[in-house]
Amino acid sequence: MAAEDNSVEVIREHIRKRTEARDEKFLFGAERVDLKRVSNLKFEARKRQFTFYIDEPPDRGGTDQGPNPLAYFIAGAASCLMNQYAVLATSTDLPLDDMELTARGHFDRRIGGAFEEVVYDLRLKSIASKEAILHLSKEAEKMCYAHATLKRAGVKVQTNLFLNGTQIS
Repeated sequence: MAAEDNSVEVIREHIRKRTEARDEKFLFGAERVDLKRVSNLKFEARKRQFTFYIDEPPDRGGTDQGPNPLAYFIAGAASCLMNQYAVLATSTDLPLDDMELTARGHFDRRIGGAFEEVVYDLRLKSIASKEAILHLSKEAEKMCYAHATLKRAGVKVQTNLFLNGTQIS
């Protein structure tokens, strides 16, 4: 998965700014998504020019016109982690040919319950060494805001890492 030529330098500059941690204005991050209720349990979310829908399945009172909120939560955390793998691989010229991830979140359904565990099965294809991929994994987890947030909240986060079909962690 080669990055577009112009994106490599943009990615490297972003990593440099985060690593050097000097620009206080840059280091304060904020994310905004605007939501409105469309009907019953269906919500419309907007981010820049993108619109997406959140809904529940019929067995929970929804109309099944979009993924449920927790699916977005898990997808957001998983894609944040995958993004860090891709960014770091690009910025260090580590060859990463393919990347797929299955994410599962286990939670307590009782009132006041919370996520107890998030499990990622991350499958990478690369000619890079096992050691290089394990280093990439460690750095990606440190760079990922969602991963760090879950861990700080006491959620067990487990990444089962596969390289070319063989589990390496």
